[in-house]
Amino acid sequence: MSPSNDIIYNNDRFTDEKYEVLFCSGLPQSFNDSYDHVVQTINGADVSLPYRDLKYKIDWQEKGKSIKSISFLMPQDKTYLGDVFATSPYGLIKKNRTGIGATTLELHSERNSIVVVPTRALAYEKAKNSRIGESDKYSILYVGGRIKDFKIPSIKAYLSDKDIKYKKFIVVIDSLHTLLEKIGEEHFKDYFIMFDEIDSYQYDSSYRPNMEQNFDYYFKFPETQRCMVSATVGKFSNARIENEPVINVTFSSPAPRSINLIHTNDVLTRTKKFIEQHVKSYPDDKILVALNLVTRGILPIINSFPTEIQSLCGILCSSKSQKDAGSYYKEIISSELPSKITFMSCTYFTGIDINERFHLISVANVKFPFTLLSTDKLTQIAGRCRHHEGLLSETIIYNTYDQPDSSIDYNLLQQEIVSDAKLLSDFASKIKRVKYKFPMLIRKFNDIPEDEILEYSQKAYYGSSKVNLLRQVGEDIVPSYFNIDNIIIQANLKNTLYSQPDNLFYALRNEGNNVNAFIEKEEDVIPQKIYEEVEERYFLTTEEERTDLIAQLREKTNSESRIALAQGLRNDCKRVNSVFLEHFIELQKYVPFEKLVEILPKYDNPLKYKTFYNAVLIWALDENHPIKSAMRENFPIGKKLTNVEITRGMNTIWNGILNYGRLNSVIAVRKLGNLFCKVGDRTSSYGDGKKKNVYPILSYDVLGLDCEPVERIPSSENMTRMLRNR
Repeated sequence: MSPSNDIIYNNDRFTDEKYEVLFCSGLPQSFNDSYDHVVQTINGADVSLPYRDLKYKIDWQEKGKSIKSISFLMPQDKTYLGDVFATSPYGLIKKNRTGIGATTLELHSERNSIVVVPTRALAYEKAKNSRIGESDKYSILYVGGRIKDFKIPSIKAYLSDKDIKYKKFIVVIDSLHTLLEKIGEEHFKDYFIMFDEIDSYQYDSSYRPNMEQNFDYYFKFPETQRCMVSATVGKFSNARIENEPVINVTFSSPAPRSINLIHTNDVLTRTKKFIEQHVKSYPDDKILVALNLVTRGILPIINSFPTEIQSLCGILCSSKSQKDAGSYYKEIISSELPSKITFMSCTYFTGIDINERFHLISVANVKFPFTLLSTDKLTQIAGRCRHHEGLLSETIIYNTYDQPDSSIDYNLLQQEIVSDAKLLSDFASKIKRVKYKFPMLIRKFNDIPEDEILEYSQKAYYGSSKVNLLRQVGEDIVPSYFNIDNIIIQANLKNTLYSQPDNLFYALRNEGNNVNAFIEKEEDVIPQKIYEEVEERYFLTTEEERTDLIAQLREKTNSESRIALAQGLRNDCKRVNSVFLEHFIELQKYVPFEKLVEILPKYDNPLKYKTFYNAVLIWALDENHPIKSAMRENFPIGKKLTNVEITRGMNTIWNGILNYGRLNSVIAVRKLGNLFCKVGDRTSSYGDGKKKNVYPILSYDVLGLDCEPVERIPSSENMTRMLRNR
């Protein structure tokens, strides 16, 4: 590739640092905007013989100097990418329509490939059909969560199978790290990697953080051996993605849809009534409801149905919401809907192919901005139906925002959020060094642990939900660019498409769709009692899930196996229980198992846990550690101490040993009782004819653990950097 941005022209090709085009019959005399140049290769993808007249055009960044994107026109609307190309082009592929075979192209190309998909359903569907004869071999190896009755070789066995010339992996994003560890980074150059449905990372990463963590691997592959694909691609905050070459797939004729558009004041009630009407009017038809809200959306609708309709319902959602969905939880491991009435969360908005007809209902609720759907996303959801006759019907139920801000410049907003994220990231990277070298610089500063910056980096912009701006990569805290994209998507949709009832209507119609608009005002709404019952059930299932996690951990006999299991379990449980497991991993080496799992749930927010973590570490210190010696000397068991005595003793530890800076009397008493000693209630004492307030020192077991540590922290350990309560 050229090291500069200037186009390099040869007799039959041109290249810049991102694009390469090879022509069949010499370089054209001039480049214009018409589709009139015949090409043989675009970004490493050879054009198949029947389509050597492939028409394309260049969107120039600077004419003759640098390229913004390359578009090519599909020869016919029903053509698949595999008909046109022998392999996938490298770069960002905007396919602009579902069902044109992007993953199929790469999985059947003559090279080693890794195709990364967002859902198990898509991965399973592609892999199961690659079975070789009656054997247990598959030409495409599935890598992801376990699927019942689907037995596959191990990654190691598949890699060593010499009968399979080209190694093809289809892997669920959460399991990508497992696969790549087996392959080894030194072999990345031997594979082409494709990330399918890349837009789902922007929509889903705020509650599936592993998506962005695993996407980091993309840039470890050579530039010409990687691509991202989606039918609906917007702008990215990550400059490295924006810098990828763009290949745009275009079509000569649109694919209009017939859509019923219902604006209402209560989307859940309207959805409930609409489903009931369809069940009555079309008793033999299936219904699919796209609603990205399980606990506060899907379940209240189902629970408000009569019993006979409830029995017809199923929910397709992530494994993390499985407990909430309860008996309604379904997995789609075939090309048909699992229930007569199937609800699906955004986990399934992409990456599943349904080969039967159904009535589609898509639901957007401005009260929950993460449920809002762009026209592209609505098109993508409709594209889940792969039946040649298409959907039976399509309905969109939505409400609108009462106080939109029409003055937002979304380019400036993106710059603002990225700047905010980088500010926090820079702060987090420097805070540890500043604290260590200048502990007296700012007293309050010393009470801000860097790990809390990550937890409290959530922020909302212009009506969006609160989303974390940061994520952790190894020891570093960095901007979460997919989350930033998600904020911009939410703010944009809420303040434009869903700001007025007519906006969505005109947007869909301008895309060539046939749209019938209706307004429904709901008065007989879903009772509040049903919402309360669902909420109560949510807390119950959270506790049930935690109990199950603890039971699984209890079966392991040593700390190493428990850590490995806990790390694996974190991917498939609720966020609050994922945090529980994270904390368990940190402290299980000190606190006996049964005591830890009993007491740990009480410390479920960051501030409480920070105090608990520090108290455990101090409790676990070797008896000869300088801090323990100072505790015995300054805070003898049974002694009653005044504020002055406590402050003097605490500063011996806090300032003298830990070098955190001096404490005033109020903070000194508080830290003593929270971290070092079990302190009794304040009482009065008389001495030298004066009344004094004193605090009795009861024990050094401040948490009431009443046991010995599993492992002691050595007396030589410098606790200044280990403790988080600066």
